[in-house]
Amino acid sequence: MNLTLGSLLAGLGGLAAVGGLALALAGGVGWTPSTTVRRRSHTEQRIRALLGKDARSKTAWWSRGSSRLGAAVVIGMGVWLFTGWPIGGLITVAVVVGLPWLLNTSGSGKAQIAKLEGVEEWVRRMSDIHTVGVSLEASVQRSLETVPRAIRDDVTLLVSRLTAGWLPQDAYRAFADDLNDATVDEVVALLILHVEDRGAGLSRAMRELAEALSHEVLMRREVEADRQKPRTNDRWVTIFCLGIFGMTMLSGSYVEPYNTVTGQVVLVAVGVGFVLVKIWMRKMAVIEPAPRFLASGDRTGAGLSIEEAS
Repeated sequence: MNLTLGSLLAGLGGLAAVGGLALALAGGVGWTPSTTVRRRSHTEQRIRALLGKDARSKTAWWSRGSSRLGAAVVIGMGVWLFTGWPIGGLITVAVVVGLPWLLNTSGSGKAQIAKLEGVEEWVRRMSDIHTVGVSLEASVQRSLETVPRAIRDDVTLLVSRLTAGWLPQDAYRAFADDLNDATVDEVVALLILHVEDRGAGLSRAMRELAEALSHEVLMRREVEADRQKPRTNDRWVTIFCLGIFGMTMLSGSYVEPYNTVTGQVVLVAVGVGFVLVKIWMRKMAVIEPAPRFLASGDRTGAGLSIEEAS
């Protein structure tokens, strides 16, 4: 790759032409900027969405597939015109489109911990709601008023199943299947045992179980904090590798071997290898959840009402 003033001007001219076409297309479609008032600046929103740290990143600028794909195509064509590498342009498009996946190394651990914490609060509040003379099903329905947001949809679905006439055992098993956590199985097992024998002392058992759940949440948060350290290192290694890839394109004779067909094939192999290493590192950071001890609910008979089942 010989970097000359003529090639630089040609690359900039091609990039400007593509940008002009994109602006013309946006004007023809009738694009207008959003008038929604946001507390954060646009730059901060894009950075947080890029890193996957914004709770509303699903509606953020960078997370919109059309915006990210358009930016990727423009940047990829600029790289192609600047370096003369068609494969380099395609890799750049793939990198820009997949940048949230490359930089966002967080797994589903935090979401599962939040749900488990919601279950702990729900069980603790249920122990106060359930009193002598009030059935467990009625207590579950009353708990909708104070159920934590993390499990509101799951508890609402549980109440809907109970209201629709599902057998309580089947409804509770389906609730456990929805949350898919071995610790939640302990809660559901307690509810099922109470349905079968209707014994006393459920409120006290729920309070004790809530204490155990609080310790479980604390332990999982500590484990998740330890797992976050290698994830942060992985993110910085990714940024470093992408930065080195970008700088090597400006190194002149050092990257001349990539101008050949063989060099382009090697470039593809390097890109594929980088993605495979990222996948391998993510699998290493994933901890298998504890196996559940409750079998999945019987879906064939789950929809039967109590009268029909009897």
